[in-house]
Amino acid sequence: MRKITLKIPDFAFRTFVILSFLLAGIGLTWYYSLQSVAPEHMHEKSDAGGPEDKIILTAEALRNVRIESSEVERRQMKEWLEAPGVVEPNLNHVVRIRVLARGIVRLVHVHLGERVRTGQVLFEYDNVEVEELLGKYRKYLSRKVKLEARSDVARQRAERAQRLAAAEALAQKELELRIAEKREAQAELEAHLAEIDLIFSKLARFGVTREAVSGLSWDYSPLQKVKAPQPGVVLDFRLASGEVIFPDQQVMTIADLSHIWIKASVYEKDLGRVKVGQTAEISFVAFPEKTFLGKIPQVNSRLDPQTRTVSVRVETNNSGENLKLGMFGTVRLPTEDHIALVVPETAIQRVDGKDVVFIQTGVLEFQKRNVDLVHKADTWIEIASGVTPGERVVIQGGFYLKSILLRDTLAEHH
Repeated sequence: MRKITLKIPDFAFRTFVILSFLLAGIGLTWYYSLQSVAPEHMHEKSDAGGPEDKIILTAEALRNVRIESSEVERRQMKEWLEAPGVVEPNLNHVVRIRVLARGIVRLVHVHLGERVRTGQVLFEYDNVEVEELLGKYRKYLSRKVKLEARSDVARQRAERAQRLAAAEALAQKELELRIAEKREAQAELEAHLAEIDLIFSKLARFGVTREAVSGLSWDYSPLQKVKAPQPGVVLDFRLASGEVIFPDQQVMTIADLSHIWIKASVYEKDLGRVKVGQTAEISFVAFPEKTFLGKIPQVNSRLDPQTRTVSVRVETNNSGENLKLGMFGTVRLPTEDHIALVVPETAIQRVDGKDVVFIQTGVLEFQKRNVDLVHKADTWIEIASGVTPGERVVIQGGFYLKSILLRDTLAEHH
C-alpha cells in the first residue's frame, strides 16, 4: 500500500494569502463604485473669490433637495425705530395708601404681593385723633344744652321787658339791657354751634355719621377700617400690628397691573421720529410669538446727560397680567413708509461672518452673493446692495447650498 504525504504551508503564510485576497476584493469594489457614481455638485471659485463663488448641482441632487427661489423686488416698506424698554406700573392706576390721622395698627388683613378687590379691608387701626375729636365733640354737645337754656332765658326776659316797657312799667334803659343780653346769649350759642359743626366736619373725614353721635349717650369706637379704593396688587407694604402710624406716612401701594407702561429709551438723534399719540409694537423674549400693541401718551422733556436718551412712555393693555414689572422688551415705533429693495428673511445666510444670499443663475447653477442689510419689517429684509431687481434668490434650500460651499472650502484648505 502506497503512502501519500501532503505538505501544508505554515500558519503565517496561510494568513498572508487570505489577507491578500480580501484586500484585492475591497480594492476592486471601491474602484467600480467610483466609476458608477457621479458627483452631486461642482464648486467653482474665481481667483477673486467671494461673490463669484458658484455651485453647480446635478439633476439628481436638485431632485433630492427642495430648493425654491423668488424674484428680488421693490416694495413698500414700513420703517421702524427700535428702542429697549422696561415694564413699569401705570401711575394713573396706582394708589398710595395713607391714613388721615395718627393711630395704632391693630389688625393687618393683606400682605405684600396679594391681589385685592375694591372695598376690601386692608387693615384696622385705632384712630387717636378721632378719639380726641369725639371727646371734644361730646364736651361741646354738653355745653350746647347750657347755652340753649341761657339763650331761652335771655329771650324770655327780653320779651317780658318789652311788655313792661309798653305799659310804662319799666325804664327804657332796662329794656335795652335785656335786649342786649338776649343778643349776646344768641350770638354765643350760634358761635358754639359753628364750633360743633367744625368738629363734626373733621369727624366726618373718618366716616363718622351725625346719627352715630347725635346724643350724649353714644358709644362710638375709634377703630378705623381702611379699604382698598381700587382693585390691584399690593406692591409696597410698610405695616405691622402694634405700629404707630402718622398722616404723612405711606403705608401701602396698590397698582392695577391690567394697565401698564413700557418705558422706552430713545436716543437723541431719533427724537424727531417720535411723537405723542404714535402707535407702537412691543415684543418680549418670554412671548416670542406675541406682539403687544400700545400708544405713546408722553415723551419726557428731559434728556439724560449720561446716556443721551429720552424716556418715552408707551401705554398698553395687560388684561391677562402676563407682563411683569421689570421685564425687558423691545419697543418698535413705525416712522415712515418708503419703497425699498427687499428679499424674504429666509433668503439670508451667514458665511464667514457676512450676510449672503444665493442667486439662481441657471437651472442647476447658484451663485453666492454678499449683501448689505438695512432693517427687517415683518418677514422681509431690506437690502442696500448686492442684488438687483429681477434676480432670483433662493428662499428655501439655502442652508444646503451653504453647507456645500463650506465643505468644499474646507477641503481646499486641506
